Amino acid sequence: MGSTMKNKIHIIEVENNENQSRNKIFHNIKENKITYIKNKSYANEDILKPINEMGPAIILNSSGSSSKPRKCIHHLDNLYLSAKTSGEWLSQQGFELENCLIFNTLPLNHISGLMPIFRSQVWGCDYINISPNLLKNTNELLPFTIKFKKNKKHFITSLVPTQLTRLLLEENGIKWLKIFDLIWIGGASISSDIAKKCRNEKVNLAPCYGSTETAAMVTSLKPKEFLKGYENVGEILPDTNIRINKKGLIEIKSARIGLELIETSKTKNFKNKNGWWETSDLGEINQLNNSLYLKFVGRTDNAFNSGGEIVFPEIIKSRFNDFIKKENIPVNKFKISKVPNKIWENRIEIIIEFKQQTNTKNIQIALNLLKNLSKNWPKHERPKNWIINKEKENSKKTNYIFKK
Repeated sequence: MGSTMKNKIHIIEVENNENQSRNKIFHNIKENKITYIKNKSYANEDILKPINEMGPAIILNSSGSSSKPRKCIHHLDNLYLSAKTSGEWLSQQGFELENCLIFNTLPLNHISGLMPIFRSQVWGCDYINISPNLLKNTNELLPFTIKFKKNKKHFITSLVPTQLTRLLLEENGIKWLKIFDLIWIGGASISSDIAKKCRNEKVNLAPCYGSTETAAMVTSLKPKEFLKGYENVGEILPDTNIRINKKGLIEIKSARIGLELIETSKTKNFKNKNGWWETSDLGEINQLNNSLYLKFVGRTDNAFNSGGEIVFPEIIKSRFNDFIKKENIPVNKFKISKVPNKIWENRIEIIIEFKQQTNTKNIQIALNLLKNLSKNWPKHERPKNWIINKEKENSKKTNYIFKK
């Protein structure tokens, strides 16, 4: 197969981390196919045209390094290198890789939900999928997990902060967390309250930093360092260089940075000609114990974390504008806000101002249309509250709050 030959992109729609989807991914890898793994709840997109890349390769949606999500292509070398690096990092701490058992709680369209497949292959160990329903039912989750302990030395998992926060609310959730020798926590920065509770309960958290573009983590904090009170996302992994540029942004240089799929058939490098990729995350690098540690400070664009996923307000705004025009909804203006949430970190709130003389009945009809529009969106993009500012004749505003 020549390098100039275009290859078809095959789509696998996943609900979460179900075995049949994993088997389809394995099948496509064996067949040297290029596979786009997408969440079923994401809107259907135009059929992707063949691209000038060799398979096998995986395409995932990333949270992006600008104010929009991107499609990221990884050839298998990147995913295997990521797995190899994290394995070496674990080995240095005394983990016997073949005696690890990886519990996957994340969807396969998420880089941290996909990586257990490759880690288990590279490390020569087993892994088990934990469905979202089981993770929420800690009375069943705890005995299900304990039964594996007699066969394996090291239990490892990855969580997003929303999952961690939920588990900490229940006694059996805390007991489950304490079984693990290492829990990578990424997707968003955890609050100081959550960190404090995990330290008090001796939960072996390993806060890390990475992205879809870098094939998962490029830094990780050792659990013993987390328990000592280190407030950062860990030391820089050996296959990666990180620096902070003049704008305060994190720049990454690594052999495992993917390619961006632009338009429907073209690709481009995330990296510049010198091999560095500029993220839109602010960070600091500190030297501790002769090692370099990264501190994540925040994002520079208006995107924000919700349940370990990134919400892009501009995309939601665009969808709303299109729908309002199409359905002729009498909206004067609207605003998308983030509101703090204990479980999700942030949720979306939409404040709508209707045109004058719009009566309550028409407001309710419009609101139902808007709710129907958003109910098929991914969970992290669905508004938690709808706040209606109705312009009255005397120009005073009346607020109606409609919970989700």
